[in-house]
Amino acid sequence: MLDTWISKKYRSPDKYTELFAKNTPYEHIILPNFFSSAKLKLVASALKQQPFAEKNSDLFQFSQSGDLKTTRNKVFNDFYKFLSSKEFISYVATLTSTKLSKKIDCSCFVYQSTDYLLPHDDRLEGRKIAYVVNLSSLKEKDGGSLDLFDSRNNQPHTIVKSYAPTFNSLILFRVTPLSFHQVAEVVADKERYTITGWFHG
Repeated sequence: MLDTWISKKYRSPDKYTELFAKNTPYEHIILPNFFSSAKLKLVASALKQQPFAEKNSDLFQFSQSGDLKTTRNKVFNDFYKFLSSKEFISYVATLTSTKLSKKIDCSCFVYQSTDYLLPHDDRLEGRKIAYVVNLSSLKEKDGGSLDLFDSRNNQPHTIVKSYAPTFNSLILFRVTPLSFHQVAEVVADKERYTITGWFHG
């Protein structure tokens, strides 16, 4: 299954374990052109026809699908089966040096103009590794970047890494008390599409 979904250069996860572990401000990695481009274009196309529900609070404003575990869309079903497969979970476990269970969370998100997600750390019971599959590309000036904060002094206000969304990039990071991050406000008339969730342990 890895051979079908993942670009050839990434098929040995142990090559990236050290990079993940050494990245700052906390363990993370961004893997450009990670998936089969043809397959991910099908996923992106299906996502744009997916029903979304608006979500609003003091912390965020975006639109979200239901968990893809229950989807009836064949394209999403195939992608979910891959992400939740024993083979891919083992791959992520090796890359991140983390013991993972069979459980994952998996939803589609769209951020449009003025949407945002304020700083938070993702911690909920069982979450070990967060992931973001980027299904659109925005420029830095468009907003929508994933920003990582250095919160080692309990003051999560300093952005030290910022990743603009790039189609077919996979981002993984460890969920810890220090894993503060945000999605910057989208300031252009564009959409930021992702499939996002967590591997549990």
